Amino acid sequence: MQSERRWARDAVLETLATRAGDALAAYPLILDDLSLGQPISWAVVRDAAGRRALGTALTPVGECATSAEPCADLPSDWRDWPLAALPPRLMADHPLERCLALATVNAIAQHRLAREELAGVEQVAGRGHVVRWVAAQAARRVVVIGNLGPLVAGLSAAGIPHVVFERHPHQRAGAWSDAQEWAWLEQADGLILTGATLLNHTLAPLLALARTARFRVLVGFSAQAHPTFLAGCGLTHVFSVHVRQLERLRRALQIARWQTLFEHETSYFARIPSTE
Repeated sequence: MQSERRWARDAVLETLATRAGDALAAYPLILDDLSLGQPISWAVVRDAAGRRALGTALTPVGECATSAEPCADLPSDWRDWPLAALPPRLMADHPLERCLALATVNAIAQHRLAREELAGVEQVAGRGHVVRWVAAQAARRVVVIGNLGPLVAGLSAAGIPHVVFERHPHQRAGAWSDAQEWAWLEQADGLILTGATLLNHTLAPLLALARTARFRVLVGFSAQAHPTFLAGCGLTHVFSVHVRQLERLRRALQIARWQTLFEHETSYFARIPSTE
């Protein structure tokens, strides 16, 4: 997009990029690996002692409205890219550029969580924990953004009243079009959102419409941002995964095997601070 047309603003992404940049300035890391995958992209960062962390993001396949290359202003070899150049690209026009930026932000966040030994997050037994937690809140009007198969099945099995919205027609399988979300969000008493909302500028408006919901939970492998990175944005909790077996997972992602990510790695649930 030409610079004179570049007026987009997204306070959530801008804050996320800034806080990731601040974390990087406080504890320097280097980029160790970077890949656009299908359906998951990933980044690996490393510190001076060789300790690594992996961050992931859902690849926005089919959402690219340009034939331009992502990060075209950077060298053709990603190994020459400065890590600090990636977090600000959360606000890039190119969706694949935003995807690489989010995976990198998540890797920076996961490295910090590892250094903190996962202090401040609760290690849990997969998606079932989210279902049990939602059931304990006695919510009667839960909106789910993204057709999150196992989680939605768990909500149904637990008898939790909910409605599911999905952007992509080929993934709906009973979910409703996301064009109708607004009519339900103002009356929702609970909101569960896919971390992919960080990639398409929809998280902020969804949270604004559901401001009266008692809980607003960001979930999935794209939701690996450190809870403090998301402080004050309107979310109440985050459910994601911390990768300990990095090489095993990277080899699996290289051949699009990701379905057991939450079973084989460390799932966690955390409250997001209301302020930084």
